[in-house]
Amino acid sequence: MKHSLTTIALGALLLSQSVLAGLYSSKDNVIDITPKNFQAEVMDSNHVVMVEFYAPWCGHCKNLVPHYKAAAKNLNGIAKMASIDCDDDKNKPLCSQYGIKGFPTIKIFPAKGKGGVKYPQDYQGERSAKAMVDQLVKMLPNNVQLVSANPSSEKIINIDELAADINSARAVLFTKKLTSSNMYKGLATEFKDRMVVAEMRTPSDDILAKYNIEKLPALVVFPKGSEESTVFSGELKHEPILEFFSEHAGSANKKGGAAKSSSSSSSTPAPKPVVVEFNPNIDQVKTQEEFKRLCLSKDRGNCAIAFLIVEPEYEESVKLHEENLETLRQVKKKAHETGKGLDVMWMDALDKRVVALKEQFQVSEDIPGLLLINPGKKAYVPFIGTFDVQGIEGWLSDASNGRARAVAFKFEASLEASKPVKDEL
Repeated sequence: MKHSLTTIALGALLLSQSVLAGLYSSKDNVIDITPKNFQAEVMDSNHVVMVEFYAPWCGHCKNLVPHYKAAAKNLNGIAKMASIDCDDDKNKPLCSQYGIKGFPTIKIFPAKGKGGVKYPQDYQGERSAKAMVDQLVKMLPNNVQLVSANPSSEKIINIDELAADINSARAVLFTKKLTSSNMYKGLATEFKDRMVVAEMRTPSDDILAKYNIEKLPALVVFPKGSEESTVFSGELKHEPILEFFSEHAGSANKKGGAAKSSSSSSSTPAPKPVVVEFNPNIDQVKTQEEFKRLCLSKDRGNCAIAFLIVEPEYEESVKLHEENLETLRQVKKKAHETGKGLDVMWMDALDKRVVALKEQFQVSEDIPGLLLINPGKKAYVPFIGTFDVQGIEGWLSDASNGRARAVAFKFEASLEASKPVKDEL
């Protein structure tokens, strides 16, 4: 349950300044997020990061604290847990950027994938330590490279070839286990851009002797530029291994892999990717002003307009309408994730102005219907297909690849100017 903004505002006025202290300390394994470290700790991190947006006086936030701390302790070195105090003035713009309207709100920023862009997801699970840990473990990336003396697939590297590759630092865990531990996955993710973190399962006695391994499990590092291995002699726990890897790993390379020297490298840092959070809203267009703001005034990109019918007095109609909106939401999200932003909205198909607008754009009378407009190019593509996720995505793909016929238009697309439609019995 979340507090409304009204309740939140009243609560803030009633509580004294002495209560307005952060809910977490540096000992809790929970990163304190501010606008200054948000990019580095969340967006630039290779890890999965859970972020709690909270207010220190919020009762539900206080109830969450022991569960959040316990989850952070269990996930230390595996995934990141962070929090941001939205009651602090310096943090309010960041909280507003992510549309925080109630406390606590928990978002998960997945592991950084190709392109280095992260798209946050709302955490909808139980507010218990176990549930949060289970969710983040499920989302862990596996950056552990498997090695073998006789690779059975292209994804597995020959151990001798790895040892001979002196272009980067390499770490190899020799183990009897048949699966990678969460801790080792976490370390592989942490050092993803600095060294190859590998694992060899059930090694033979010959391999153990070759690499000076006396017992299992054993961890070795081949420093960059060397084929000679250094055996780790400490306790096989996160902090000692982290320190060991840090001593031998190369410097970070944002594009992935160990950093390579370059005489032509520039001192100017590469620009960070602009990350726009997905907006799941499918707005209804009721007026010409809204039509201009949401679609017609845009000089780039496409607008997808759905023509729907909803009769609030009928439960089945409302249910079907929600299903249609969810279909559009999934299409919009897929377009967002692939970097092809799409503005999606809907109009009331029973509105006489909308009926006239559909006639202008030669839209089928079928309900639900769709229309794709490119306002910058003054062109449109009426919908042909089945109104489901697959059908709509196929239509959009055809439109973007020139397989669907786009029609140029010179008329003023207007709800207000649309010709009247006669009432019919």
